Amino acid sequence: MKPTAGRRCVFCGSPADSREHVFAKRLCKRAGAVRFPVIPGVFTEGKGTKTRNQHHIEALQVRHVCTNCNNGWMNDLESWFEDRFGFLIEPTWPKLALSMIESAKEERQRLAHWLMKTAITFSLAALQGELRVEFPPEVSKGVQIGTLPGHCWVDLAYSRLATVGGTIGKCFRVINGGRYNPSQIFSRGLGFRFTIQFNHLLLRIARCPGADVTYQSWQGELPVRMYPKPVRNTPAIFAYDDIMKFEHSVVLETWLNCPGNLQ
Repeated sequence: MKPTAGRRCVFCGSPADSREHVFAKRLCKRAGAVRFPVIPGVFTEGKGTKTRNQHHIEALQVRHVCTNCNNGWMNDLESWFEDRFGFLIEPTWPKLALSMIESAKEERQRLAHWLMKTAITFSLAALQGELRVEFPPEVSKGVQIGTLPGHCWVDLAYSRLATVGGTIGKCFRVINGGRYNPSQIFSRGLGFRFTIQFNHLLLRIARCPGADVTYQSWQGELPVRMYPKPVRNTPAIFAYDDIMKFEHSVVLETWLNCPGNLQ
């Protein structure tokens, strides 16, 4: 593939001469989601959802990477994820899921690395404009060598409703100085949250400098914190009805006049 004129690899800066599948074909096949129909869209508070035409999940690609990155460290990450989480993304939730999750905590750095890489490519494939989550160049370039920005965390959970997809945004539910705001944006690219689902497995990586993370629980459920410091004991209930319940369980606590992070 010839490089797109003027377009550079978001990770290393070389000419972008490759197409990256946001959802790797090997993972889609393992999840039983080959030719799975998806509708890309962005939800805006008060404006509803703006969507693009439906297409198959394997067609969700970006042209912002180079061949060396795509076939090198990115491919290695996909292979690692399938080896470690392959059984958890299959249509049937495995009986040994708890032991697999405990074992995965030991490799939480690589899990966060895979999620950050996928979040960046997912964002590039999303709708254009102000709704897109923009990752600063230093963040994207750091991902190439496995360096992640500070103030990130990773959660894992189980979805009762099995499907395949993802969501990314920069809005959070916030309690700021005791006042509740259902949709507040982290500015200057500092805050985001990316959630991905393969059948029953839910994974989320998020960043929120200057805020404490809490969770709303409807039936006593809590996610499994995987990174940076995993929970010692997996919660008794880490099941959510669907990806949206999991997505909206995050509530940030900040303080009035929080220095420049919130709009």
